[in-house]
Amino acid sequence: MKIKDLNKRKTPIVIINKSLDKIADKVLFPEKLKEANNILKTVGLPKLKRTTR
Repeated sequence: MKIKDLNKRKTPIVIINKSLDKIADKVLFPEKLKEANNILKTVGLPKLKRTTR
């Protein structure tokens, strides 16, 4: 593909580095995960407004 073709595309082309697979199952920030889970327990998820078409 040429640069002009890439610039005209509506969706970006993303290449994911395969070396990231080794950290896919690890929790990188356990303190932040605990805090987020605690907030979700107390507050919960926001209610979604559904619109009909």
